[in-house]
Amino acid sequence: MAQDPRTQPVSGHQTPLFEAERATATGSPQRITPGPVTVITHSADGIVGLDANRLIRVFNPAMERLTGLERGSVLGRPCHEVLQVLDIQGSRLCDTVCPVARCDSGTFDVEGTIATSNGQKLAVDLNYSVLCSRTGALKAAIVNVRDLGQLHQVNHIRSVLLASVSHELQTPISIIKAYANTLARADARWSEETVRDKLKAIEEESDRLSRLVTRLLYTSRLEAGAVSLNPMVIDLAKEAQRVALRLAETDETHEILVSFPGDFPPVMGDPEKVDQVLMNLIENAIKFSPQGGPVTVEGSVSGDEVLVTIADQGIGIGARDREHVFDLFYRASDSTARQFPGTGLGLHICRNLVHAHGGRIWVDSEPGVGSRFTFTLPIRHDD
Repeated sequence: MAQDPRTQPVSGHQTPLFEAERATATGSPQRITPGPVTVITHSADGIVGLDANRLIRVFNPAMERLTGLERGSVLGRPCHEVLQVLDIQGSRLCDTVCPVARCDSGTFDVEGTIATSNGQKLAVDLNYSVLCSRTGALKAAIVNVRDLGQLHQVNHIRSVLLASVSHELQTPISIIKAYANTLARADARWSEETVRDKLKAIEEESDRLSRLVTRLLYTSRLEAGAVSLNPMVIDLAKEAQRVALRLAETDETHEILVSFPGDFPPVMGDPEKVDQVLMNLIENAIKFSPQGGPVTVEGSVSGDEVLVTIADQGIGIGARDREHVFDLFYRASDSTARQFPGTGLGLHICRNLVHAHGGRIWVDSEPGVGSRFTFTLPIRHDD
């Protein structure tokens, strides 16, 4: 029976698998057929192949993308010079627990970081498959490299979600429970006005819970790409006026002013989704303007798109936070902003919905002066 070419003894420190990879890298004509080389080339994980001298003989395209290094510049170089693997304590893995350096036959899994071409450290999971001779000499090794950045980001989002949601849920639940217990006391006689006030508070906190749960569910649908648009012609000026009036009925501290030119063009969009963007941005302006003052909603036209700007005279946003305010679960680091409740969902939802309509969204702000959130939508053109 013919021996598997991938496990044949090394000749000249290279297996046939490594020879095939080297031939491909140097541009030699080669007929591509399904087999080890094809699998390595198209693998989503980075793959590094080492010969008996721990020199790199395989460096697949996924590895090029992870590191930013070109295959031609790393083939034939020692692995430790190229990857510069560090363990989670920041120590050189080659000096501590490198399976290839120890030459232990078998498979091994190590988490650490590798260096990219721009000097960044990339968190990765390295799975080693090491083949040694009976005398303990290295014959060959394959290292599968998987980027852990996305996994770490997911874990971070999960932690932030739990912290934010736990805090935001606890407050209304505590208020509802306290008022309900008060009203249920058998030894007290409450006036009609007191009962009405406490029931109103329970209703308001219940609405707050409902909005939070709705936003969480909506965000999960957005992230899963499960939200579709039902576009139609929208009179954006009327929509903005309607949303402003609805919010003005529940707020006595701020004056909401809507200003659109008379010849403002129609846009194509999903009315429900556009309303949600307007609602989130105006509510945000109100919340972060605790001293009151005007909140303006202005429309303008620029080229083939319309611009809608919601401006306030509130606490503003610092430069460090402005580039992150649309990120999922992001909360401003400023201590003043931290005094206001929130989960960091509203602006993230706005960005996703505006982008789904082919528009853009950004913020201009100055601490202590106020913020101007602007989003765009394409103008509807008759065919």
